Amino acid sequence: MKLHACNYYKHETVTLKPIHSAKNTKPRTIKSCGLKQDLQGQSVAVIGLGKSGRAAARLALARGASVLAIDQNQNLGHLEKDSLFEKYNDGLSLRTILGDFDGELLKDVDVVVVSPGVSVESYGLACLLQSGKRVMSELDFAAQVIPRSIKILAVTGTNGKSTVVTFVGQMLNHLGIEAFVGGNLGNPLSEAAFHCIALPSSKPKFQVAVVEVSSYQMEIPNKYFCPTVSVVLNLTPDHLERHKTMKNYALTKCHLFSHMVNTKLGLLPFD
Repeated sequence: MKLHACNYYKHETVTLKPIHSAKNTKPRTIKSCGLKQDLQGQSVAVIGLGKSGRAAARLALARGASVLAIDQNQNLGHLEKDSLFEKYNDGLSLRTILGDFDGELLKDVDVVVVSPGVSVESYGLACLLQSGKRVMSELDFAAQVIPRSIKILAVTGTNGKSTVVTFVGQMLNHLGIEAFVGGNLGNPLSEAAFHCIALPSSKPKFQVAVVEVSSYQMEIPNKYFCPTVSVVLNLTPDHLERHKTMKNYALTKCHLFSHMVNTKLGLLPFD
């Protein structure tokens, strides 16, 4: 992987040894939009039912899993009553739990998918991670079924993410390149993945996914989210109530590069 360090005055290219070799990098399990129901017979718990969590729940159902949807906010609506989930309202495929819940339920599911707004310090997630339970971020859960033919451009940083992601999407569309724009901005990546599952075809709906990535989305180590290009715009102290120190915050942002090898490109700010 090559990391390009940039500032207003100079530009230099530094070739770094990848942390994970190409030999040991885990391939995505799904390689085309035509494969469906890969989670048939499995149970998935989705923690946090904001926009990302709801999209992840819908994706899990489309992949054939039964879904346990959990949020401590009792004021949210049950997914079973949402028209988007109407076809799964059979009493078996989907169950929503709001407010207090029995943490033992998470030990019985096959996969736990965590929304970005949920800290690993809550819901007993830290213990689950330590126990070896399969715990995934919403971003990684979606990336698992994004076809390999789709290039991913990921943008993170403290400020300017949304502006850059929106502008890049507009440029690509202007050039006639169909692009999904979302992630932490607007539409969760799980929505893009859902369309690949729900509308299978030999040609994906878009060629590039331009994804805004927050530090919250990278707290849980990703296994499948491997951008073609990753950009860190800048880093200034932010979200320290969750990350505790600036070092932790910066290291979390740099998880973006964890699985980037060979021809992948990383762009870093340079001062």
